[in-house]
Amino acid sequence: MISIVKADYIKEYEVELFFSDGSFGKINLSYIFHKSTVLTEPLKEKEVFKSFFLDFGALCWKNGLEFSPESLQLKLKESNLLHQTTQVA
Repeated sequence: MISIVKADYIKEYEVELFFSDGSFGKINLSYIFHKSTVLTEPLKEKEVFKSFFLDFGALCWKNGLEFSPESLQLKLKESNLLHQTTQVA
């Protein structure tokens, strides 16, 4: 089971995610605003967006919005933005 082990705010609506399998990537989450919902609207405010946290390996906000690590990793992979760390022996 994959999990997000670290998430760093980069700029605007961009977050760098680090996954438990050693993969990582920068994702722009502005696509969540294409549909205006009670969960996404508050995140348009940058300070609210930046207040994300990790809970059981998922990317979450206090209003209840959360993204599974699998869905974010897949989105990064499909966009060719998922990278793998290189292990040095």
